Amino acid sequence: MQVFGAKITLWPVLLLTGVLVSSSAIAVNQSKVHFHGSIVASACGLSPEPTAQLVQLGQQPTHLFKVKGDRSPAVPFNIKLIHCHTKIASQAALTFALNKDETGHLFNVKGGATGVGVRILHHGVPLNNGDVATKNSIVEGNNMALFSAAFEANVDPAIVPITSGTADAWVLLRVNYL
Repeated sequence: MQVFGAKITLWPVLLLTGVLVSSSAIAVNQSKVHFHGSIVASACGLSPEPTAQLVQLGQQPTHLFKVKGDRSPAVPFNIKLIHCHTKIASQAALTFALNKDETGHLFNVKGGATGVGVRILHHGVPLNNGDVATKNSIVEGNNMALFSAAFEANVDPAIVPITSGTADAWVLLRVNYL
């Protein structure tokens, strides 16, 4: 190749440019990875699944709630205690508390729906907000406590109608070891 009458050999320049282009074309991906947990001085740990559970109660029609106390179908969920050591404690008392609705017995919902709260049940028996849900003897290793939850009318729908909308609630789970 000639440029303005001079003969120039470009292959070393092209080769060097190619190497530079290929080197800079290799992208480096990076991202932060966050870890969350805690070390506890207790007889058991909580499985990672129940520490931030989302129980899907579904879309329930307002006509299910004809009188105060009517419930939607219950949805099961569980609490798993892991790595239990019975020399530290022999029982676990589980309590669901806080975020009380206007009755004080249910868990308050936010998001637009009115006239309902969330009820937690243990083996079909309704639990009030803040009551000890169950005292279970723990065994060495892993233990499971089974519960269910449902929407429940906390007003008399004949007087105060149930209104539709999102119905999100939260509860605090406490595990005391005995």
